[in-house]
Amino acid sequence: MRAAIVGTGFIARVHAIALQAIGVELAAVCGRTPEGAQAFGAGRAYDDLSTLLAGEDVDVLHVCTPNAVHAQQAIAAIEHGIHVVCEKPLAVSTGESRAMLAAAEERGIVHATCYHVRGYPLVEQMRHDVEAGVVGDVSFVHGRYLCDDVLFPASGWRVDPARSGPSYVVGDLGTHWLDLAEHITGQEVTEVHAEFRSFATEPLEDYAALLLRFSGGTAGCLLLSAGAAGRKNQLLFECEGTKAGLTWDQEAPTELRRRPADGPAQVVVKDPATNAARARRLSRYPAGHGEGYGGAFRNLFAEVYAAVAGRDHAPFPTFRDGHRGVATMEAALRSASDGGWAVVEPGP
Repeated sequence: MRAAIVGTGFIARVHAIALQAIGVELAAVCGRTPEGAQAFGAGRAYDDLSTLLAGEDVDVLHVCTPNAVHAQQAIAAIEHGIHVVCEKPLAVSTGESRAMLAAAEERGIVHATCYHVRGYPLVEQMRHDVEAGVVGDVSFVHGRYLCDDVLFPASGWRVDPARSGPSYVVGDLGTHWLDLAEHITGQEVTEVHAEFRSFATEPLEDYAALLLRFSGGTAGCLLLSAGAAGRKNQLLFECEGTKAGLTWDQEAPTELRRRPADGPAQVVVKDPATNAARARRLSRYPAGHGEGYGGAFRNLFAEVYAAVAGRDHAPFPTFRDGHRGVATMEAALRSASDGGWAVVEPGP
């Protein structure tokens, strides 16, 4: 298997490390300048994606660029018969994400949205607990995704609407949390009521509070901020059911708190000897041996590349899931503007 990456920033390097871990050759890297691509230190360097796609024999393109060019770059790869892994948000509009999905499905291309959070073992343990009835009927989910990026002068392209698109924290942070909520509950977000504030990134929101309605009757609320001092990457997810609740924090990913209504709280650790079967397959080391952020990407990519090779694989987030994230982002934008509930556009 041979891969190429377009983009040379932090997340591109995370992809490169995960690809190396699963034995995929990084054949080429495309950056804005030849020097930037060469500085990446892996693969043949390009500063033009069309030249890379025409000249390199690669199986998969990883799109790790600003949001506004995701659709253009992914569709270009698809037209060359190249499978695509795209960072989130999948696109800056549902028009773009719908076109990406249609192009991939028409050509029979493997397509993935990089919702890496699904790759943590204890996320799959939570999904198992919900499906197995451990928590009872899910009443509501709640949580937050916080970082402090905007408190530093150089916040990068994410605060530039021309490159980021119409949303900052809902698109960048919220799509991760919303996909996680849908993945664990098995329900889709159908309506959103949002309030946006811009403390440091006018005109884009750096704070958002969302009320959520799900297809199965579950309620939800989500707080997003890029201005929470000292919070570097906290995705906190809590699920409340009629029998028990669950609490999981990406900053402490090897522990899950299970809270039965009729007994003391339990700390469930990442443990391939005792976790549910589908959580065990995502663990490589025994309990007490940490696994985290990079391993989540590795787990996601392993399933994608199994699909590319035509081997059996577990489900992974596709462009269809990415399109749902963009549709929910658009609903939040409409709600924040209009002041009422907004319906999430049904999937294609």
